[in-house]
Amino acid sequence: MPNEEKMRGILDDIRILDFSHVYFGPYTTMILADMGAEVLKVEPPWGEVARFYPPLFGGMSSVFHYFDRNKKGLAFNLKDPRALEIVRKLAEKSDVVVENFKRGTMDKLGLDYEDIRKIKPDIIYASLSGFGLDGPYKDRPSFAPIASSYSGWYRLTGDNVDPDGPPLVPAEWHGDLDPALFAAIAIKTGEGQIVDVSQLDVMIAQTGVSITMYTLSGELPWQGRGKYMGPDTFGIFKAKDRYVYVAADPNMQERLKQAMGVEDLGEGQDVIAKWVEGLTSEEIVNRLSAASIPAAPILQINETLDDPHVKARGIVKEFDHPTAGKIRAPGYPVRLSRSPATIRMPAPILGQHNDEVLTQLLGYTKEQIDELRKAGVVV
Repeated sequence: MPNEEKMRGILDDIRILDFSHVYFGPYTTMILADMGAEVLKVEPPWGEVARFYPPLFGGMSSVFHYFDRNKKGLAFNLKDPRALEIVRKLAEKSDVVVENFKRGTMDKLGLDYEDIRKIKPDIIYASLSGFGLDGPYKDRPSFAPIASSYSGWYRLTGDNVDPDGPPLVPAEWHGDLDPALFAAIAIKTGEGQIVDVSQLDVMIAQTGVSITMYTLSGELPWQGRGKYMGPDTFGIFKAKDRYVYVAADPNMQERLKQAMGVEDLGEGQDVIAKWVEGLTSEEIVNRLSAASIPAAPILQINETLDDPHVKARGIVKEFDHPTAGKIRAPGYPVRLSRSPATIRMPAPILGQHNDEVLTQLLGYTKEQIDELRKAGVVV
């Protein structure tokens, strides 16, 4: 790989004023920060809530350590007009504003899109919310599971196990993480405008194959399962030592029979289960991979970290934090040969970069900052 330290990131010339908190917004701005953007994260004097999700490591949560790396930490009391003056000056010097407050919060602060556009006409203003900027639910509060519930995501997951059983919540909060990916893509518009990202809209898009099948066939996915594909050769099976996933498409079934040494797959699941139970996961994966059939052991995350391919790819990075010590966490997952994303700094201590940003970017003197600090305007 090229020397990453000497290479420019894709977004090196972009400055983002970040008012976001918890998962949705911070993951969006982390992606952009990894790609080189200068992200100025604004928190209240007591710190944003995700800093303190237990357990804490060096005074902050694993959530904050991951989502808020590569950001400069600012802590202002936005109830004070002097703090609002500071953030307006920062907005004037920024390319992007990102916020995921409850609807109406930025309006009350005088920091909504129309307010910021008056001082920075070409601002890209990303408003991240549960339901978007219009529609009957626009003022409702939302978290990731709310969008996943409305979109059918949880019901679809439960239907994979039992259509008559309860809905199921998959691992991780996709109702935050998936919208963040779309937000990061949309922010790179190159043109000043408002970017309205709704968790529900994105999660509906993420269930798009199932929705399209339903609108074309009139059948829910579980109702059509098994009617069109022949033997069911996709799924989880229990080997001698652990569970494995076998993912054989219909066009792979002849190869699957040869790899298994059987003449008939029957309905698929029972025949595969019987074959799998007498083998180790390694034997299964090796045999099926040799026949160009996707298969994998189902790992716990500690095993994932020890997997030789994961190690060889180098996706997990190690870096130092001043209060938490060494941290290992996934880095940016896409390799770019000429402008690689990097982890340049760990998540900030509360207000860590107040003085740096106020002096170097806005020209405040030490005496002015001391006065603001004594007045409780900045941390």
